Amino acid sequence: MPNKLQQEIASFLSQYDAAHYFIAVSGGMDSMLLLELVSGLNSNLTVLHVNYHLRGEESEADQAFVQAYCHTKGIPCMVHSIQLSDKLKYGGNLQQLARDERYAFFKQHLEEIPQARLLVAHHQDDQFETFWLQLFRGSGMSGLKGMRAENGRILRPLLPYSKKELSTYAKSISLKWREDSSNQKTTYQRNALRLKRLPELQKEIPTLRDSVLYLQQLFQEHLTDFESTLSILIESLKNTGTITLSDIIQLHDYQSIELIKRIGIPTAHLDAFLALISAETGKKITWRNTESGLYHAVIRERESLRFIRASSEPVRMPEFHIEKVTRLPANFSKHVLYLDADHLNGILHVRPWKIGDRIYPIGLNGSKLISDILKDAKVQHSEKKQQFVLCDDEKILACIGYCIDRRAIAKNESREILRIDFNINW
Repeated sequence: MPNKLQQEIASFLSQYDAAHYFIAVSGGMDSMLLLELVSGLNSNLTVLHVNYHLRGEESEADQAFVQAYCHTKGIPCMVHSIQLSDKLKYGGNLQQLARDERYAFFKQHLEEIPQARLLVAHHQDDQFETFWLQLFRGSGMSGLKGMRAENGRILRPLLPYSKKELSTYAKSISLKWREDSSNQKTTYQRNALRLKRLPELQKEIPTLRDSVLYLQQLFQEHLTDFESTLSILIESLKNTGTITLSDIIQLHDYQSIELIKRIGIPTAHLDAFLALISAETGKKITWRNTESGLYHAVIRERESLRFIRASSEPVRMPEFHIEKVTRLPANFSKHVLYLDADHLNGILHVRPWKIGDRIYPIGLNGSKLISDILKDAKVQHSEKKQQFVLCDDEKILACIGYCIDRRAIAKNESREILRIDFNINW
């Protein structure tokens, strides 16, 4: 296997152009083996090591071991030293905090060399464990698909190989590495899976690993095909705040799950989300906003679903400017009013429209409900609360932007004409 493994790693790296390689090295068997293999193939290397200071002398010994190896091989070694326990005083998940620190450190160095790549030592066993961890967390297909051999600038050359295969090779070349005692603590979910639950499952179902890896391959292929469609839907949502019902109806269940997860809707609301497709106009679902979510509600409209941002600013009341003029223009607009001052009572003011409001439109005998004016204008249900009316102390003078009341409209013979300009984005 030695020569074959080196050749396969060399073939893998040849597929990706890189001016430099950074290698994440903890000192454990996986990362030390990756470093040993790559250092024999490429001289443009820098080792990145993170010391979390969580295991006292063990952590210091890990750092010293990696630095000594790099010194012997003439490989630059950069160390990020962080007292992670200090951050835990304020709460948080240990493994997530460690990951965040680690990848922030990696990103910092990648930004220094734009054409560089980062090599990490994830292998087949990590892939297998990731599937079950994501399954327990209720992840969609994007979580269950596992890791890719190439993910942006991150490369995982060891992903096709099992821990057993790598260990056999490492021993055959007398590779030295450090054992992390925390890997034996079953208080961590991943360790409990690795050491207890998955071995028992595999004993009962010998084909379990192959089945999971096959599923992950299928998930990756399906998501690759779906990514362009998903991007279009997300772009539509970004630009319009809506996704059409016709687009959603065409999605398979797993695609709907990916969509709502990408948007930030908790998967527990999937059934309610899908039920909106056949619900009556105005039907709404809400949820507690998640840290990554931009939205907190969805409203069923005539031909689309409208997503309400969690951080939406309060609706601003339109401002208006009054100017006395001596004549009317040749052309009129619904956004600029010309009123006869003699037909006004009290002070002009703007307020949100409300159910039961009526207006006497120009060219129509009698009155009409503001709600019908907005309906005829195809104003979406979620936007209706953002519509306003201009009033004096006794009547509505305009449904701003849509309809003007005829009872106070100025004429050329009017003694005093008032021009009303609104300061609002139409």
